[in-house]
Amino acid sequence: MKVGLASAALAVLLLATCLGASEPKTSDAQSDDLVGQVRSVSTKQETQQLAWGQMNAKAAVWGVSCLECEYDREGNRIKSGGLVDGEFRGDIIRIVRDETGRMNERIVENVKGEVIRRDALGPYGITEQVVYQEGKTISRSTWSYDQNGHVTEFYQYDQDGVVTGSSISTSDASGDIKEQWDYGPDGVFRLHFAQIYNPQTDISTFTSFNENGSANVTFTTKGTKVLSYWQQTDEKNVFGSSFWRDPVGRTLVTHNCNPDGTCDEITSHFFDEARHQVSRVEWHDPAQVLRLAFDYEYESDSFGNWTKRTVWVWSPELGERKLSETDNRTITYWSK
Repeated sequence: MKVGLASAALAVLLLATCLGASEPKTSDAQSDDLVGQVRSVSTKQETQQLAWGQMNAKAAVWGVSCLECEYDREGNRIKSGGLVDGEFRGDIIRIVRDETGRMNERIVENVKGEVIRRDALGPYGITEQVVYQEGKTISRSTWSYDQNGHVTEFYQYDQDGVVTGSSISTSDASGDIKEQWDYGPDGVFRLHFAQIYNPQTDISTFTSFNENGSANVTFTTKGTKVLSYWQQTDEKNVFGSSFWRDPVGRTLVTHNCNPDGTCDEITSHFFDEARHQVSRVEWHDPAQVLRLAFDYEYESDSFGNWTKRTVWVWSPELGERKLSETDNRTITYWSK
């Protein structure tokens, strides 16, 4: 059972990431929670200025995956961004294929037509990325994979070819990371963690280490429950303090733990097990008191993609459910 990790506290904003990590590879359109042969999406948002009364909220409105996007017939994203004063700001993506039709490169341009990134693609995913500014290379990154298609090594280089960051990891056959080491410029230690999962007991143990090998954060979970949490320092939001387990049915539980060993719990409910649309998100503090709740209502087209999303928020300070955000989407489809 997969454990997802984050370094920040706003766990609900990480839903798209953690769900994608638990699912088979999908097209960009599917990753954006779209069904059918979608050609374009255009979203208009209207938000309300509300004082929720929660200065350190552990949850937030789940963002729209793409405000202004276009896709090819295979669901690859070929335009991505948003509108600023009525003008598109974002990326234009060109797909390059080899003689067999396999996609082997993505070329990303800005609205001026300048190349800002090139992604080389292999059978398991991206293998090299080059970032440009005003026609000059400013960084390059490379990825390596094991026989199961899971990342084993990552290196990032500056414009002079000097390594500025690296990561080495080992995974099991299902893709769960067993151990990982991260380093910065000049090989400076950044991160080391290990995870152990026992399928017979459904118990997972995570430990992050300091450079000297001592434990920095450790927690143990069983199912979606936290059995124990400990961290060495009083620092908030350290790596390993926010984590989730694989979704169970229509529910995903994320934990945000505190230096004193207590944990806040963010529970996200979905309309179905495909988890394309969240229906309600609740933040309970360590005493299991409901501190914040979001309810989502949708209107959908004949393909099942939502065209209107209404978000309501409740907190003890508000005293009642109030409108937080209204999103309207225009969706077009490729003809058969």
